[in-house]
Amino acid sequence: MRWLKRLLVGLLALVTVAMVAVYLTPLDTYVPELERVLSRQLHEPVKIRQISIAMVPLPHLELQDVRLGGQEAIDIRSVDVEFDLPGLLSGHKVLQRVTVKDGTAHHALVRKLVDFLVNTPVTSQLMRMRELQFSGITLLVPEMTLAPAEGKLEFAQTGQLERAWFAMDEQKVTATLVTLPDWHFALALRAHGWTTPKFQQFPPIPLDDLQLEGVLGEHDLVAQNFAVASRGMRIAGSAKVELADGWQVQATLTQADAQLEQVMALLGKPLGLTGALSVKGELSGKASALSALKENFSFSGNVHINHATAHIVTELKHPLIFDQISAHVVVHPDRLELSSLEAKLYGGKLSGTAKINRKTTMLVADAAVTGIAMQPLVEALSNEVLFTGNMDSVAKLSMRLDAFKQFPKNLQLDGNFHLRDGVLSKVDLLQAASNPGKTNLKEGTTRFDDLTGLLNVDASGYHFKKLKITSGSLNADGKVNISPALQISGKLEVNIKGTAGLVSMPLVISGTLDKPVVRPSGSVLAGAAVGTAILGPGLGTAIGVKIGGFLNKLFGNDDDKSDNGKVEPKSPVTKKSTIKN
Repeated sequence: MRWLKRLLVGLLALVTVAMVAVYLTPLDTYVPELERVLSRQLHEPVKIRQISIAMVPLPHLELQDVRLGGQEAIDIRSVDVEFDLPGLLSGHKVLQRVTVKDGTAHHALVRKLVDFLVNTPVTSQLMRMRELQFSGITLLVPEMTLAPAEGKLEFAQTGQLERAWFAMDEQKVTATLVTLPDWHFALALRAHGWTTPKFQQFPPIPLDDLQLEGVLGEHDLVAQNFAVASRGMRIAGSAKVELADGWQVQATLTQADAQLEQVMALLGKPLGLTGALSVKGELSGKASALSALKENFSFSGNVHINHATAHIVTELKHPLIFDQISAHVVVHPDRLELSSLEAKLYGGKLSGTAKINRKTTMLVADAAVTGIAMQPLVEALSNEVLFTGNMDSVAKLSMRLDAFKQFPKNLQLDGNFHLRDGVLSKVDLLQAASNPGKTNLKEGTTRFDDLTGLLNVDASGYHFKKLKITSGSLNADGKVNISPALQISGKLEVNIKGTAGLVSMPLVISGTLDKPVVRPSGSVLAGAAVGTAILGPGLGTAIGVKIGGFLNKLFGNDDDKSDNGKVEPKSPVTKKSTIKN
C-alpha cells in the first residue's frame, strides 16, 4: 500500500503545482484582444491594466484598473468575473456573477451602459450575465457627487434586466427597480436619516424619512404616492416629473404640515414667524433647467395656520398673535393671491383678500375686521397704547414686506373704524375742557362709549380724521396726527354734557405719544380771560370761553379738509353702521 500512498501524494503535488501555475500564469497577452472585443460590443473604448485568474472561492477572472469610455468614463479598480461552469461545459456563454469594486462613474456613461444591458438582444450579446454587483462607486453627476454607492442588477434567463437594487451612504437611501414593458420600471425608494447632497442652488436637505412608490420611464417619473418627513415637516401626495423638454413637475399635496419658522428659514426670509402650517393643493412648475425650476412654480390650494405669531419689528415688546388663519392661495411665478382670507385674533375676526408681488414683495390688501380687542393689537404694533376698545373697521392697505424694520413708513393704509367701550390713555378730556385756565392738569384717561373716524397711515405717520367721541359725560370731534417720531398734533372740539350746551371747548393736542399735552386753544384762553375780567368768574368765564370757541371756528382750520392734499375715504363707520364679515 506504500506505493498507493506515494501515488496519491504525487498526484496531489501535481494538482497543486498546476493550480499555482494557472494562478501565476500571466494573461496580459490576452488584454488587447479582450479590450478590442469589449470595445466593439459596448461601443466605447476599453482599457484594462491586468488580467489574472483566482481559484478562491471558485475559479474566476480578476481584471485590474478597468476604464470604459473617453473623457466621461467609468474607472474601476477591480472587476471579478465568475463563469457558470456547467453552462460553459454545455456550450453556453454565461457569466454567473460580475463584481465591480471601488471607482468612479459618470452618469451619462452609466445610463448608456444600462440602455445597452436593457435593450440589446440576447443574440447580439457576447455573453449572457445573470448578476452584476458593485460597491464603493462614486457617481459623478453635473454639479453633484453621490458616494459611496452600491447595488445589484439581476438578469432573467433571456438576458434581459429583471431587477435592480441601489443604495448609498451605508444604505441610508435605497432604490429598488423591477422591469416593466416599454422601458419602464416599478420604483420603490426609501431613505432614513439621510441628507441630500448639495446640488446647484439647492442646499442639502436632511430627510428623517422618505418613501416613494411609482413608475420610472425613460423621460419621466410618476410617483403614485410619496411621503417625506424632515425636521418636523411632513409632505405626502403624488407627483409626476417629466424630463423630455427641460423640467416639468406636477404634484398633488394631500398633506403638507410644517412649522412656519422652518419654512421661513428654508426661504431665507428674515421675518420672525411661528405657528403650525397645513397646506393642501396642486403644485406645478416648468423650466429649462433644474436651477430655474424653483422660480417658476405655481400653486393653487388651501392654507391653514394655527397659533401664529409675527414679530413685526424686533424693538416691539409683543408679537402679533393669530389664533387661526385660513385662505385659498394661488401662487404664480410673479405674484401670490389670497382669497377667502379669514383670521381669528384678539377675540375678533379679520377677513378680506390680498395680493403680493413676489419680485417687489409689495402687499396690497382689502380687509374688514369685526370685534377685535385693540389693546393687545396696538401693543404688537407700538410700545405705547393710545387707546383700547373693541373695533370694527374696513381698510385698504399696501406694504413692502421686505422692509418691516421701516414700519410704519413702509405702510400705506386708508380706512374707517368704530371703537366701542374703550379708553383714551394719558388724556383726560373732561378735566381739560372743564378747567380752561388751569395749566398743571394731571395726566388721566377718557372713557368712551363710541369712537369713530377715518385713519390714514403713510410715511409721515398716523392720521386720525373726522374723529367723533361720545360718552356719558362729553361729546367730541376733531383730528389727531402722530408722526414717525411719535410727536402728536391735533385739535378736538369738546362739548361737556350737563352745561345745557353753554360750553363747547376747542382743545389743542401736542407733545409725544408717551406724554401728550391737552390744553384749550389760544383764542379760548383769551376769551376766558376777557370774560372773567369784564363779568367776573363763573358766568363771565363761561361766556368768554363760548366767544373764544366761536372765534376759533371762524378763523381756525376746517377739520373736514384733508391734510397733505389727500382725499379722505368715504363712508366712515358710525355707531349704527355694520361691517359685513
